[in-house]
Amino acid sequence: MNRLRDAASAYLRESASQPVDWYQWSDEAFQKAKEEDKPLLVDVGAAWCHWCHVMDEQNYSDPQVAEILNKYFVPVKVDRDEMPEVDRRLQKAVSAMTGEGGWPLTAFLTPDRKVFFGGTYFPPEDMYGKVGFKRLLLEIIRVWREERDKLNTAANTVVKFLEESKQTEELDLSEEVLEQATNYIVSNYDMEEGGLGTGMKFPHPTVDQLLLARWFRTKDNAYRKLVTFTLRKMFFGGVFDQVGGGFHRYAVDREWSVPHFEKLAVDNGELLMDYFTAYLETQDPEMLDCLRMTSDFILRDLKVAEGFASSIDADSEGMEGKYYTWTEEEVREALGNDAEVAMWLFSLKTSPEVEGRKVLRRAADTVELAKRMGVSVQEASGKLSSIRARMLQYRDQRRRRPFRDENVYTYHNSRVAEALLLSSPLLGKGEKEALQVASKLNVVGRRLGGGGEGILEDFASSASCLLTAYELTGNPSYLSSTLNVWEGVYSFKSPQGFRDSKRTDEVTMADTPNESPNSIALRVWIKLSQGGKVDMDPSIGRVISSQILTNPPFYAGVAISADSLLKGAAHVVIIDEGDGKANSLHKAALLSYYPLKFVERVTDDRKDELPPTIRSMLSHGSGSRVYVCVGNTCRLPVNEPEKVAGLLNAR
Repeated sequence: MNRLRDAASAYLRESASQPVDWYQWSDEAFQKAKEEDKPLLVDVGAAWCHWCHVMDEQNYSDPQVAEILNKYFVPVKVDRDEMPEVDRRLQKAVSAMTGEGGWPLTAFLTPDRKVFFGGTYFPPEDMYGKVGFKRLLLEIIRVWREERDKLNTAANTVVKFLEESKQTEELDLSEEVLEQATNYIVSNYDMEEGGLGTGMKFPHPTVDQLLLARWFRTKDNAYRKLVTFTLRKMFFGGVFDQVGGGFHRYAVDREWSVPHFEKLAVDNGELLMDYFTAYLETQDPEMLDCLRMTSDFILRDLKVAEGFASSIDADSEGMEGKYYTWTEEEVREALGNDAEVAMWLFSLKTSPEVEGRKVLRRAADTVELAKRMGVSVQEASGKLSSIRARMLQYRDQRRRRPFRDENVYTYHNSRVAEALLLSSPLLGKGEKEALQVASKLNVVGRRLGGGGEGILEDFASSASCLLTAYELTGNPSYLSSTLNVWEGVYSFKSPQGFRDSKRTDEVTMADTPNESPNSIALRVWIKLSQGGKVDMDPSIGRVISSQILTNPPFYAGVAISADSLLKGAAHVVIIDEGDGKANSLHKAALLSYYPLKFVERVTDDRKDELPPTIRSMLSHGSGSRVYVCVGNTCRLPVNEPEKVAGLLNAR
């Protein structure tokens, strides 16, 4: 009996026809394991995961493997997008035991839910230096029968290790902690190719944001240069879809050239925020180009009736990356006389191949393209846009699109909608679609509209999106919704931070590198506190400070909050006196950089809602005007949009 046929998860439904007698993660599965004295095999994956599909095809579709699993194990299938809190717990355990992590995650558990062994992808037979899956299963069966004490010892050792790893020394929040964290991150930077390390590369948006914050505080331009260098490398690399826009999940190489081709909504939402923030500080036209292309991708390829799809698969037509890769012949067919320019610009002669097809990557920026063509930068930009549009049309007409997971998860949708709201004053698009999502966040569940019990990432991302909607529109109903959802966020509070879900004591502050739910919650808390809407617990500084130095690149999100707790978040208040000048002041506030700011547009009838520090200054100035308060210090207002950034930059 296969129990996945009617699952809400597209990933689980894909396995419904397999001969494995799958269970979903449930009390039923663990009760069966206990009654029959069997270990559980838990396979964690996602619809977008290439190697998950490989594992499904090679192992779980094999009748011999299925026979072993059905007879000696209780097999459980988990969609990591649907149950991220389960995935996080299992990832920690497997990583502690083997040093491996990622998807597919293959974990072996006792009936009392303890992990005793695990890994990621296992080939069907011994190869790639890894044990074959069938041999592994048979060995686990043997040890389960004959040497179970060893398995129990391994499981208990992992439990003990994970418990001890939570016990970090509390530190007072200080500039020294942030300086040490930043120095550690910089020491791990790849100064030749950008990003962290010299192996496969993941984007790290929170690391970029932390370095920009440190640049703002210290004016050490090296931080800003590192961010700009990395973001350009990513945009020009194969990890970015050079034709249709949007980022693939990660690159398998140091140079950002060869990606794993899946595209995730949450990744692209966070990278849209990342490039938007960097553009505010750099005004780099290439970053603006990246912003436009990423926003276009989200609105064109992820939009579904209820919100945004969660992911797009890596494979199509039986090939990895087929939809995104090219041959020279295809480029010539698509572009005719412009083919030579495109093949030079996208490095077709030298680009790496995946399954015999070329991955596109940029050889030059628009200025260099203009020089090569002997035209103005504006004309070169127009030519580039034309080339992309024709290649996109050719691609859509000649190839089958990869599978799109149309589950409208709350977390994914909130992150994408927040990114579109933030960038909409600059790009002039995305606000309507984002507010459509925001309108469904009053009731928080795993899916938009309240489907399934919400976990921390759903509540925190919903609150952050709603607060951004308030900042953008000035509509007080969004503030009211934010405060209602914030009560839900706060219900997860524990002395160690915010728990992952109501069913666990786990507190996840580490980015993955997607921003951690605790980091999102902390940012919302700080902004609401700075705006006088809620009170801040001062002990949170010591809690996050004790975590940051354990692995700084993966605690950059909470480090940004630590910076704001130390130096102060900014409350930017636009007083709208109805004279027609508030719109330009509001836009200037939204498009001015500050590490963490809360923008609030207030009409005359709402002035009493402001904190006392600002209310006491309202007699200063007349007409629509802007006040900026950092901590408890407020500055005299300005009436001119061009002076708003100066207020935020004033020391």
